[in-house]
Amino acid sequence: MSKQLSLQFRPGDPSGFTGLATAMFNDVSPARILREILQNSLDAAVEANEKTATVRFRISFLEHGDLPDLSGYEQAFRAAVKYHRKDHGGHLPDPAQQVVDTVQAAIEEVKAGRHYMLSVLDNGIGFDERRLTAVLGDGSGAKQDGSAGSYGVGHFAAVSASDLRYVLYGGVSKKGKRIASGFTILAGRSGKPHPLSARGFLVKKLLDGTNGKLFSFATGKEIPSIIRDALDRIQKDWRRGSVVMIPAFNYFGSDDQWLANIITRVAAFNFSVAIHAGELVVEVDEEQLEGGTATRIERSNLNDILEEEGQRRRAFRSDTWYRGLRPAGQDALGAYQAISRGSRAVVNTGIGQADVRILTPAATGRTRLDLFRNGMWITENIPGLSSSAFADWETFHAVLMPVKGSQLHSLIRKAEGAMHDRLSLNLLNRVEREQLQTACRAIEARIKTKVPKRAIEGTYTPDDFLVFSSGGEDGVGGTGSYSMWGRPVIVQSARLTQMRIDRAAGKETEIEKEGKGGASVNEQPRRRRETTRRSRPLPFRSTAVPDGKGRYSIEIECQEAFQEVLLRFRVDENTDATCDRLWPDEEIVLRSFKATNGDGMELKGELEEGNTTIRLRGLAVGACKIAIEYEAPAGFDDAVRAPVFRVDLHKPQD
Repeated sequence: MSKQLSLQFRPGDPSGFTGLATAMFNDVSPARILREILQNSLDAAVEANEKTATVRFRISFLEHGDLPDLSGYEQAFRAAVKYHRKDHGGHLPDPAQQVVDTVQAAIEEVKAGRHYMLSVLDNGIGFDERRLTAVLGDGSGAKQDGSAGSYGVGHFAAVSASDLRYVLYGGVSKKGKRIASGFTILAGRSGKPHPLSARGFLVKKLLDGTNGKLFSFATGKEIPSIIRDALDRIQKDWRRGSVVMIPAFNYFGSDDQWLANIITRVAAFNFSVAIHAGELVVEVDEEQLEGGTATRIERSNLNDILEEEGQRRRAFRSDTWYRGLRPAGQDALGAYQAISRGSRAVVNTGIGQADVRILTPAATGRTRLDLFRNGMWITENIPGLSSSAFADWETFHAVLMPVKGSQLHSLIRKAEGAMHDRLSLNLLNRVEREQLQTACRAIEARIKTKVPKRAIEGTYTPDDFLVFSSGGEDGVGGTGSYSMWGRPVIVQSARLTQMRIDRAAGKETEIEKEGKGGASVNEQPRRRRETTRRSRPLPFRSTAVPDGKGRYSIEIECQEAFQEVLLRFRVDENTDATCDRLWPDEEIVLRSFKATNGDGMELKGELEEGNTTIRLRGLAVGACKIAIEYEAPAGFDDAVRAPVFRVDLHKPQD
């Protein structure tokens, strides 16, 4: 290693060991970190015009003397500890002390040659000065418009996977040019003439930005041997590419898992479109570990991986190594089946084409739409395109893929969050929001021409319903079914009109909603259309009461008796019990239920369609009570204390 290469720190705010630079990534799940690294590598291969991106995760041991400028790192670390202890009266706050203890232990492990190194190698475009500068910055402006990830965001998140908060980078171009760097995030400290920031850069020299250059990078023989060896391997296997190296890799805080377990799931769940198309192959090499093996995820074994995970109906719990892994296994399998076996529709949305794959009926028994972009799963919650719009259609699983280079593709990319796993209309201006929503309506209309309507007589939805929150802060402190603490929340239906049946004439009329001040906008019912269907909405009400974590008590009051009905419960798309959140409108999966009539006698029934539907018999005029235990939909967390449920009542075909 060249003696000129060292960790160097710019003047800046002396933030602490738990400053904002690291706090924003402290709770980032392993799944999200790995999917960002995979996406960055996939994008780099696309930019290099590689037909197939190959990404290799390799575990090795970090030998003594391997880590570039360990002495400079230790010096900066000790100075930062001393500075912040003095600033806090000789003792660090507990969170900061935990960081210091972790770093100190990692230093000793590295010196003893007992710590891990995670290297991620790919066959992409590699690094040049511009791309490497973007990695060390915020990632802005580094990628072409068709890309999905952000160099800075994706790799910056990987810092939390190192107990030293130290990451190394290297790249080799098609012409054989090599470049390398690295950075660390410790804590700010005193310096002359100005305090030094928490971020240190492994470079030859820090530059002042003249001609757009901020760093003098290591090239050729100046590159540290540990990075040079990885570049040798890349050049031998693929001629060009890049490597991200995470020294003191902490296995995301788990000692009893193989890295291949989570990478296999992340790749298969989130990149099924790219893998199925032959655009991505993922390798995991843990052979240096005792009992470790080499794993490969590609098109030939994608179906087997997803079939094995297909029984998992919900996302992994927040206290497991797989926290944050979405979609759930069952939904990931459904998306893959739609991609590989579904019918295809190319939709012209007015702002670009969308490639839509539709599989009917849905294997889960519930309608679902998944958005993929550039081969990566983004979200199932698509503003303006809710599964509730297809209540009268057979269940289906659809995969939506905006065509690259279109305005639709660009708007979706712009609406994604920093980690590319949601859509937020707040990131678009008014015109762009309207364009995206119009495009979604075009997709909805096309899907409805490809999916048959339900073979049932009717779907009935209440015009409003009541939600009684229990008194506990967590929304689960009720003392019994239908006990009410606090004010009831009345949630109005999103429908603009109420439908009324004229049974004698076999006709239906539309009643306009009331205007301001309670005055009717149109006091006289006007004829909408004639129909002989008996499947229009009939009046009924539902009352939902949280009755413990994962439990709800539902009361349904009907004005007509039914020998047999189908009941579905959906999370309302506009609100939770606090009326301040936006969540997907989707059917929930039930664990169990118990239904009783007004006399307290138990009603017979069973769960169907992937445990999303209750088939209930003997529903009389009046009220019945249903106690349900449910699984929280994927993406819901402890912040959703008691989601609001809407009740759909269907009458089966006679």
